[in-house]
Amino acid sequence: TARTIILTLALVGVLAIPATIMRAQSDEPVVEEKTLAKTSDAKSERMEGSWVVTVTAVVPPGVPPPPPFRAYGTFARGGATIGSDARRASSRQHGTWEHVHGSEFAWTAVEQLFNESGEPAGTFIIRARVTITGENEFVGVSNGEERDAAGNLVSSRCGTLRGERITIEP
Repeated sequence: TARTIILTLALVGVLAIPATIMRAQSDEPVVEEKTLAKTSDAKSERMEGSWVVTVTAVVPPGVPPPPPFRAYGTFARGGATIGSDARRASSRQHGTWEHVHGSEFAWTAVEQLFNESGEPAGTFIIRARVTITGENEFVGVSNGEERDAAGNLVSSRCGTLRGERITIEP
């Protein structure tokens, strides 16, 4: 009887140890990946949505600054963004965004420019980096490059950004 009990315990131990090790190895990464994905999704959700963005030009000392203007941007899950510049009726910007780290996000968007005849005249490329400063606001900086139809640089501009999330109004 004692020999049967000892053999049974030894067999259970031999089977239990590898099963426990295999379970620990397979469960830990899955739990860790899910936790990281949830954390990343939660941070990204802070940027998702539609925003009114006030753009203020940064100019050299002594140069009169142009007035600030408004732009609009929508940031979708997965990294797509669309936007427009309120100064131009035909403004349509398409691009991509990503979570950089912490409360910082970056995006790049391209806008096709047209001449008075409606023909393609070049592109305007916007690069921005922002920090979420509250539930519904961000601040940041941007650089814009205007290029002619041949791809030659026409002008480069810098600006500061202040974004306010568009929220549901009663």
